[in-house]
Amino acid sequence: MHDSFTDTGSKSVHAVVVDPPTGPSEALVVLVPGLGLLKYALPTAHALARRGLSTRLLDLPGFGLPTPDSTRPNIHAIGLMTAAWVRQQAVGRPVVLIGHSTGSQAALTGALAAQEFHDDLALVMAGPTFVPGQRRWPRLLLATLTAYRDDTPRQLRASEIARGWHGVPEILLSGLDDAVDQRLPRLRVPLHLTSGEHDSFAPAAWLTRLAAVAGASPWVRTTTLPGSHNNLYTHPDAVADVITMTREALGSGRREPAA
Repeated sequence: MHDSFTDTGSKSVHAVVVDPPTGPSEALVVLVPGLGLLKYALPTAHALARRGLSTRLLDLPGFGLPTPDSTRPNIHAIGLMTAAWVRQQAVGRPVVLIGHSTGSQAALTGALAAQEFHDDLALVMAGPTFVPGQRRWPRLLLATLTAYRDDTPRQLRASEIARGWHGVPEILLSGLDDAVDQRLPRLRVPLHLTSGEHDSFAPAAWLTRLAAVAGASPWVRTTTLPGSHNNLYTHPDAVADVITMTREALGSGRREPAA
């Protein structure tokens, strides 16, 4: 594992590089963490390496740096910078773009942009936010009470949340203003939707709704996993299996039923 820095033309993007022990894979997993908090996603990156897949964990907007300035703390700015990174770093490689929580909203923005120039692309939305009823503070706060019900206090990592204190509220507000169910019909690449069985931010009915509107995607699947919202940290092997399945769907013309 090591750091990399990519000049996208306007900004330098910091990424954490996690490759298999045997070296980089042909396919590349590009991971956009929820709320820009890197450490929650590291266990999944390592689980992917054990499966022979390379991961680039994008530090957007840059909370892993002393002075975050890779992009604005906004889901659409993060997504567009993700697409710019893919254009620079993933030429000729199959790419699975995965975002978690608000990172899934940013990843959708990135995929909608990248599908215009990158032919071998798939999208995984893990714990996708926000259900229409949770786009207002009272219901969001109510859902928060149970969204992490399977996590121990240690797994919530308060120190990691504190790392992004200055930008997390702005990311959250931009996510609340977004409606992924209205944007997904424009997606033309394979799509995998997943969440934990106890994730009150992304219940099964929400995944079913998102799958139903993704009519232009050639391959659509939903998978419910153990756990709650913080699955990339608490159930990394299960999430890595979802990503591996999506990698195998690249180039497929199938549209699979929800499962």
